[in-house]
Amino acid sequence: MRKVIGVITARMASTRLPGKVMQKMAGKSVFAHHAERMMHVRGLDGVFLATSTDPLNKTLLEEAENLGCGWYAGAEQDIVDRHIKLCEREKADAVIRVTCDSPIFDIGSASRFIEEFKKEYRDYIYVSNMTMIQGTLSELISHNALMEVHKHYRGAGVSMHIKENMDKFRTLGIEIDIDLCRPEYRLTIDELIDIEMIRHIYEALYRGQPLSLHEVYTWLDDNPHIAKMNMHVGIKGCEVQSANLTEKPLYSIVASGSRYVILDEQKRLVEPESFLQKMAELFPGLKA
Repeated sequence: MRKVIGVITARMASTRLPGKVMQKMAGKSVFAHHAERMMHVRGLDGVFLATSTDPLNKTLLEEAENLGCGWYAGAEQDIVDRHIKLCEREKADAVIRVTCDSPIFDIGSASRFIEEFKKEYRDYIYVSNMTMIQGTLSELISHNALMEVHKHYRGAGVSMHIKENMDKFRTLGIEIDIDLCRPEYRLTIDELIDIEMIRHIYEALYRGQPLSLHEVYTWLDDNPHIAKMNMHVGIKGCEVQSANLTEKPLYSIVASGSRYVILDEQKRLVEPESFLQKMAELFPGLKA
């Protein structure tokens, strides 16, 4: 039987918001909420923290141990290697990977990844009808794929090389319930306002068990003033690039010299009149 472990990537020296992983929400640290959700993913053979040897991470390591999580501390910048070392040490065939800025990641899709992997080997399994930018998704990456990625890349975008070379890997994209595809909501933590927004959600809904993503979206629909709190926060460049590799936008507006041009999903030029006509078809009530 193939072995899959859950890996939470985290460190105290976050670029935008240092120490965010130990911020409190509903009485628990951000990391603790990640660990709790990961422990509810069906089919996992253990939950682990992947961090760096930076002394600042001592508090985080203690938190992991108190929660019953294993851990590995490696190079600050070589994040791919941290995952490889955990796979080697734990004799794991794959990881369910979550970064510690997604405290409401979907448990159901992660469980499906493992189910599919144990039925048939894949290098990479992901959700095909929603991107990871919003902070609600994980991904499954095999040990073999991590080893191949490490030959070309070592940074934070662990699956980037796979997404750029999908034809060279055995991949599987699954679709989740359309009700969970809500790209208008930002449930990831990069800045203080993100924590403040998600803290509102936890204080309203958390009762000692992992939050239901369905329930979270319903609550946000009913509380739009909370949902809008962090809509102005920008997304890091590597995350946007990674999302576009799997999302395949219908249209892209890109800079071309001193002007902008519109490209379709095949990167062909689209005249503005045709684009506006298509927008009118997609959104009948839209006014120029």
